[in-house]
Amino acid sequence: MAVKKRAATGRAATLMREINAELDTDVRLGSDPYFKIERIPTGSLVVDRITGGGFALGRHYELYGDENAGKSYIVYRTIALSQSRGKLCAMVDPEHSFDNERFAFLGGDPDELLMFHPKRAEDAVAVMMLLAKHAQERVLEVVGIDSVSSLVPREEMENDPRTEDRMAGQARMMSRALRRLTTVNEKMLFIWTNQERENIGIRFGNPKTTSGGRALRFYATGRIEFRRGSKVMGKRHKARGFKLVESEVAVGRWTQVKVEKDKSTIPGREGAFIFNFEMKEVDPASEIIQLGLEDGLIERSGNLFSYVDLEDKEWKGTEKKFSGFIHENADLREELETAIIDQTIAGDDVG
Repeated sequence: MAVKKRAATGRAATLMREINAELDTDVRLGSDPYFKIERIPTGSLVVDRITGGGFALGRHYELYGDENAGKSYIVYRTIALSQSRGKLCAMVDPEHSFDNERFAFLGGDPDELLMFHPKRAEDAVAVMMLLAKHAQERVLEVVGIDSVSSLVPREEMENDPRTEDRMAGQARMMSRALRRLTTVNEKMLFIWTNQERENIGIRFGNPKTTSGGRALRFYATGRIEFRRGSKVMGKRHKARGFKLVESEVAVGRWTQVKVEKDKSTIPGREGAFIFNFEMKEVDPASEIIQLGLEDGLIERSGNLFSYVDLEDKEWKGTEKKFSGFIHENADLREELETAIIDQTIAGDDVG
């Protein structure tokens, strides 16, 4: 069997060279390293886990779901981490919601980020086409689009706002845009955030749909759904009736994430993390405890969590105390994060 496989590969290679020589094309063998999926971290251990190790370069990803559920946060963290590896990134921001101080807080460098506030959707596509061409030099790595719903086609901009809009205009524009972007793109990652709308006229099935028609969901390698979960409450001192009293206040919120589609790994994976309002970012302890339990790194007995580190020191306590250990001890946090990342990579290794 091995001899036949080598012979077939040899014939394919010969035919490939003949075609490329005659047509001046770039036909490749399926074993070419170009086709190996390269992934980059998303800034969330949970999102990395459910996407098989991070976002795949050269693809489209759509993040959609509830408002204020962390979609934009994941985009900015992915870009910040890409910059930390020496790559250039860009943001297309039709919502005009970008905050350079917030981006810097998340680890990004605003001075090295290309920003564009498009007046028309067609302008955004033109810029993204040029960026995709420059990505062939492997300098540009990520383009974030926040969001699809705010991309206004030319025909809508030129119409009198008092007249009724043609709802299919944005869908047609997205279909044209994705065909062209996908054709010229090689290894640049496009991350699109999207909002949901009521699916008018649907009596059965899903009552909601995403903006921009169906093109993005078809072209996207991955679609990740973000849903707001329950609030995380904590005791804080608040002024009530001119007195300082201890009150229960919301200090965070659970976010549920689910991969509705993924052509590069196993779809249907789910996870959850806490977005900490006071930290203004995903709480690392929530992700480490969740995934540590799944991977068998952390044990739970009753309401106590425990972990024995590489130096045989045992860390044990309630959820609050154990989270404190993770927040306050960088070496412990790094050790657990490394073990979780290794398990994520091993769990998605199909080789």
